Amino acid sequence: MSLVFYYVPYSTASVTNAVLAELEYGLPTPLAQRVELSLQAGDTKTPKYLSTVDPNGRVPAIVHNGVPIWESAAITMYLGETFGGDKSLYPPPSPARGEAMKWIVWTNLTLAVPGKQLGIAMRAEGGADAPAEEKARKEIAEGLQVLDGALKGKEFLLGDQYTLADTHMWSFVLWLTMMKVGLEEYVEVGGWMKRVGGRPAVQGLS
Repeated sequence: MSLVFYYVPYSTASVTNAVLAELEYGLPTPLAQRVELSLQAGDTKTPKYLSTVDPNGRVPAIVHNGVPIWESAAITMYLGETFGGDKSLYPPPSPARGEAMKWIVWTNLTLAVPGKQLGIAMRAEGGADAPAEEKARKEIAEGLQVLDGALKGKEFLLGDQYTLADTHMWSFVLWLTMMKVGLEEYVEVGGWMKRVGGRPAVQGLS
């Protein structure tokens, strides 16, 4: 079984890296071969990469048995369905799986989109774009408030069961904190971040 993971360091591919770290924890050999790429060198824009991995020219991406899969949410769900069941990291077909999928997709739409906009605003040519930054931070705050409420009384997103939905969202929230998004007012989120980040598989990734 051939599984190849294409990534760029310090990018949103860190989400897939964390998911693989959970799935590979305790295994004698890795599930995936890692291929490190460079945006500066144009590795994601080569004809080969665009034709065989991701025509969008982005990371993360995986190729499993010759089939390319891109978009981090799709990758997390696919890896969970394919490899996570045996380790109880992804629910079987059930409403619980639907809940895990809901949070994975929510992360990419509600946190990652304004997170990307925040990064662009902070790096705007000629100095930070203050109105765009303010808008992005407001949207992120609204999302974190929703997450804080959802985690009340729970250890993890699905209750007592840790799943790859937690891994996926934790990676994105960690990325947001690197852009000076504070978690102080989100007590539930802060506690959950510590619980997820304390897992042996992902320690050292943060």
